[in-house]
Amino acid sequence: MNDFSLVDKLKILMNMIATSPLFLFCFLIGILLLVLLILYIKKGTKVNKWILISILIIICIMLIFNYNSILFHLFDDLINSIFMALYFPNFTIYLLILIVSNFFFIYSIFNKKVKNSYKIANTSCSLILDIFLIFIIDIVKKTGISTYDTLDLYTNSNLLVLLQLSSAVFVSWILLNLLLTAYHKLQRYDKIEQPKMPEIIFDA
Repeated sequence: MNDFSLVDKLKILMNMIATSPLFLFCFLIGILLLVLLILYIKKGTKVNKWILISILIIICIMLIFNYNSILFHLFDDLINSIFMALYFPNFTIYLLILIVSNFFFIYSIFNKKVKNSYKIANTSCSLILDIFLIFIIDIVKKTGISTYDTLDLYTNSNLLVLLQLSSAVFVSWILLNLLLTAYHKLQRYDKIEQPKMPEIIFDA
Protein backbone atom coordinates (compact mmCIF):
# COMPACT_ATOMS: atom_id res chain seq x y z
CA MET A 1 0.00 0.00 0.00
CA ASN A 2 1.37 3.39 -1.00
CA ASP A 3 1.99 5.90 1.78
CA PHE A 4 0.90 9.29 0.43
CA SER A 5 1.55 12.58 2.15
CA LEU A 6 -1.27 15.03 2.77
CA VAL A 7 -0.17 17.16 -0.18
CA ASP A 8 -0.13 14.12 -2.47
CA LYS A 9 -3.61 13.12 -1.31
CA LEU A 10 -4.95 16.61 -2.01
CA LYS A 11 -3.34 16.61 -5.47
CA ILE A 12 -4.93 13.23 -6.29
CA LEU A 13 -8.30 14.50 -5.05
CA MET A 14 -8.12 17.66 -7.16
CA ASN A 15 -7.06 15.59 -10.18
CA MET A 16 -10.10 13.31 -9.73
CA ILE A 17 -12.37 16.35 -9.47
CA ALA A 18 -10.88 17.97 -12.55
CA THR A 19 -10.94 14.86 -14.76
CA SER A 20 -14.32 13.40 -13.77
CA PRO A 21 -17.62 15.18 -14.55
CA LEU A 22 -19.29 13.28 -11.69
CA PHE A 23 -16.68 14.32 -9.12
CA LEU A 24 -16.79 17.90 -10.40
CA PHE A 25 -20.59 17.94 -10.14
CA CYS A 26 -20.49 16.52 -6.61
CA PHE A 27 -17.82 19.03 -5.63
CA LEU A 28 -19.89 21.97 -6.89
CA ILE A 29 -23.03 20.61 -5.24
CA GLY A 30 -21.10 20.24 -1.99
CA ILE A 31 -20.00 23.88 -2.13
CA LEU A 32 -23.57 24.97 -2.87
CA LEU A 33 -24.88 22.95 0.07
CA LEU A 34 -22.25 24.44 2.34
CA VAL A 35 -23.18 27.98 1.30
CA LEU A 36 -26.89 27.30 1.79
CA LEU A 37 -26.22 25.72 5.16
CA ILE A 38 -24.25 28.77 6.30
CA LEU A 39 -27.01 31.10 5.09
CA TYR A 40 -29.65 28.98 6.82
CA ILE A 41 -27.74 28.98 10.10
CA LYS A 42 -27.22 32.74 9.97
CA LYS A 43 -30.69 33.75 8.79
CA GLY A 44 -32.86 30.72 9.48
CA THR A 45 -35.13 31.43 6.53
CA LYS A 46 -37.56 28.75 5.40
CA VAL A 47 -36.60 29.24 1.74
CA ASN A 48 -33.00 28.19 2.34
CA LYS A 49 -34.19 25.29 4.43
CA TRP A 50 -36.42 23.88 1.70
CA ILE A 51 -33.82 24.49 -1.01
CA LEU A 52 -31.29 22.56 1.06
CA ILE A 53 -33.70 19.67 1.63
CA SER A 54 -34.69 19.60 -2.05
CA ILE A 55 -31.07 19.39 -3.18
CA LEU A 56 -30.37 16.55 -0.77
CA ILE A 57 -33.44 14.65 -2.01
CA ILE A 58 -32.39 15.16 -5.63
CA ILE A 59 -28.89 13.86 -4.86
CA CYS A 60 -30.30 10.78 -3.13
CA ILE A 61 -32.62 10.06 -6.08
CA MET A 62 -29.74 10.43 -8.54
CA LEU A 63 -27.54 8.09 -6.52
CA ILE A 64 -30.27 5.47 -6.22
CA PHE A 65 -31.15 5.74 -9.92
CA ASN A 66 -27.56 5.50 -11.17
CA TYR A 67 -25.96 3.24 -8.57
CA ASN A 68 -28.85 1.25 -7.11
CA SER A 69 -27.20 -2.17 -7.48
CA ILE A 70 -23.93 -0.99 -5.93
CA LEU A 71 -25.71 0.84 -3.11
CA PHE A 72 -27.84 -2.20 -2.25
CA HIS A 73 -24.72 -4.37 -2.35
CA LEU A 74 -22.86 -1.99 -0.03
CA PHE A 75 -25.84 -1.84 2.32
CA ASP A 76 -26.06 -5.64 2.38
CA ASP A 77 -22.34 -5.88 3.16
CA LEU A 78 -22.74 -3.29 5.90
CA ILE A 79 -25.55 -5.23 7.58
CA ASN A 80 -23.55 -8.47 7.36
CA SER A 81 -20.48 -6.75 8.79
CA ILE A 82 -22.50 -5.34 11.69
CA PHE A 83 -23.95 -8.74 12.55
CA MET A 84 -20.53 -10.39 12.26
CA ALA A 85 -19.00 -7.69 14.48
CA LEU A 86 -21.72 -8.22 17.08
CA TYR A 87 -21.67 -12.01 17.00
CA PHE A 88 -17.90 -12.37 16.56
CA PRO A 89 -16.64 -9.16 18.16
CA ASN A 90 -13.00 -8.22 18.45
CA PHE A 91 -11.31 -6.39 21.28
CA THR A 92 -11.23 -3.07 19.38
CA ILE A 93 -15.02 -3.07 19.03
CA TYR A 94 -15.32 -3.99 22.68
CA LEU A 95 -13.18 -1.02 23.71
CA LEU A 96 -15.30 1.31 21.55
CA ILE A 97 -18.45 -0.07 23.18
CA LEU A 98 -16.90 0.44 26.60
CA ILE A 99 -15.90 4.05 25.83
CA VAL A 100 -19.35 4.95 24.46
CA SER A 101 -21.24 3.39 27.36
CA ASN A 102 -19.08 5.05 30.01
CA PHE A 103 -19.28 8.40 28.24
CA PHE A 104 -23.08 8.34 28.32
CA PHE A 105 -23.00 7.11 31.92
CA ILE A 106 -20.85 10.08 33.03
CA TYR A 107 -22.87 12.50 30.90
CA SER A 108 -26.20 11.33 32.31
CA ILE A 109 -24.95 11.42 35.90
CA PHE A 110 -23.65 14.99 35.76
CA ASN A 111 -26.39 16.40 33.53
CA LYS A 112 -29.41 17.32 35.64
CA LYS A 113 -31.64 17.62 32.57
CA VAL A 114 -31.34 13.90 31.75
CA LYS A 115 -34.41 11.95 32.85
CA ASN A 116 -34.10 9.28 35.53
CA SER A 117 -35.11 6.53 33.10
CA TYR A 118 -32.09 7.35 30.90
CA LYS A 119 -29.83 7.50 33.94
CA ILE A 120 -30.95 4.04 35.05
CA ALA A 121 -30.46 2.58 31.57
CA ASN A 122 -27.04 4.20 31.06
CA THR A 123 -25.83 3.28 34.53
CA SER A 124 -26.97 -0.34 34.19
CA CYS A 125 -25.29 -0.77 30.80
CA SER A 126 -22.05 0.83 31.95
CA LEU A 127 -21.96 -1.17 35.18
CA ILE A 128 -22.50 -4.51 33.42
CA LEU A 129 -19.84 -3.76 30.80
CA ASP A 130 -17.35 -2.63 33.44
CA ILE A 131 -17.91 -5.87 35.38
CA PHE A 132 -17.36 -7.82 32.15
CA LEU A 133 -14.14 -5.83 31.68
CA ILE A 134 -12.85 -7.06 35.03
CA PHE A 135 -13.65 -10.66 34.01
CA ILE A 136 -11.93 -10.17 30.64
CA ILE A 137 -8.79 -8.69 32.21
CA ASP A 138 -8.66 -11.59 34.67
CA ILE A 139 -8.96 -14.16 31.87
CA VAL A 140 -6.29 -12.43 29.78
CA LYS A 141 -3.96 -12.32 32.79
CA LYS A 142 -4.46 -16.02 33.59
CA THR A 143 -4.24 -17.33 30.03
CA GLY A 144 -1.78 -14.81 28.57
CA ILE A 145 -3.60 -14.72 25.23
CA SER A 146 -3.30 -11.81 22.82
CA THR A 147 -6.50 -9.78 22.82
CA TYR A 148 -5.82 -8.54 19.29
CA ASP A 149 -5.19 -12.01 17.86
CA THR A 150 -8.51 -13.19 16.46
CA LEU A 151 -7.53 -16.85 16.52
CA ASP A 152 -6.51 -16.73 20.20
CA LEU A 153 -9.61 -14.72 21.01
CA TYR A 154 -12.03 -17.23 19.54
CA THR A 155 -10.29 -20.30 20.96
CA ASN A 156 -11.08 -19.16 24.49
CA SER A 157 -14.80 -19.80 24.97
CA ASN A 158 -15.08 -17.78 28.19
CA LEU A 159 -13.58 -14.68 26.59
CA LEU A 160 -15.69 -15.04 23.45
CA VAL A 161 -18.89 -15.38 25.50
CA LEU A 162 -18.05 -12.25 27.50
CA LEU A 163 -17.45 -10.25 24.31
CA GLN A 164 -20.68 -11.54 22.76
CA LEU A 165 -22.64 -10.72 25.92
CA SER A 166 -21.10 -7.24 25.93
CA SER A 167 -22.32 -6.70 22.37
CA ALA A 168 -25.79 -7.97 23.32
CA VAL A 169 -25.94 -5.62 26.33
CA PHE A 170 -24.84 -2.69 24.17
CA VAL A 171 -27.46 -3.39 21.47
CA SER A 172 -30.15 -3.82 24.15
CA TRP A 173 -29.09 -0.50 25.67
CA ILE A 174 -29.43 1.27 22.31
CA LEU A 175 -32.88 -0.25 21.73
CA LEU A 176 -33.95 0.68 25.26
CA ASN A 177 -32.86 4.29 24.76
CA LEU A 178 -34.76 4.45 21.48
CA LEU A 179 -37.90 3.11 23.18
CA LEU A 180 -37.50 5.59 26.04
CA THR A 181 -37.08 8.44 23.56
CA ALA A 182 -40.22 7.41 21.69
CA TYR A 183 -42.14 7.05 24.98
CA HIS A 184 -41.11 10.46 26.30
CA LYS A 185 -41.94 12.14 22.99
CA LEU A 186 -45.40 10.57 22.94
CA GLN A 187 -45.89 11.54 26.57
CA ARG A 188 -44.85 15.10 25.84
CA TYR A 189 -47.20 15.20 22.84
CA ASP A 190 -50.10 14.08 25.03
CA LYS A 191 -49.35 16.85 27.53
CA ILE A 192 -49.60 19.59 24.92
CA GLU A 193 -52.50 21.74 25.96
CA GLN A 194 -55.21 21.98 23.41
CA PRO A 195 -56.47 25.52 22.76
CA LYS A 196 -59.48 26.23 24.92
CA MET A 197 -62.64 27.10 23.04
CA PRO A 198 -64.46 30.18 24.29
CA GLU A 199 -67.39 29.35 26.46
CA ILE A 200 -70.78 30.28 25.01
CA ILE A 201 -73.39 31.11 27.60
CA PHE A 202 -77.01 31.05 26.52
CA ASP A 203 -79.37 33.19 28.53
CA ALA A 204 -82.55 31.42 29.46
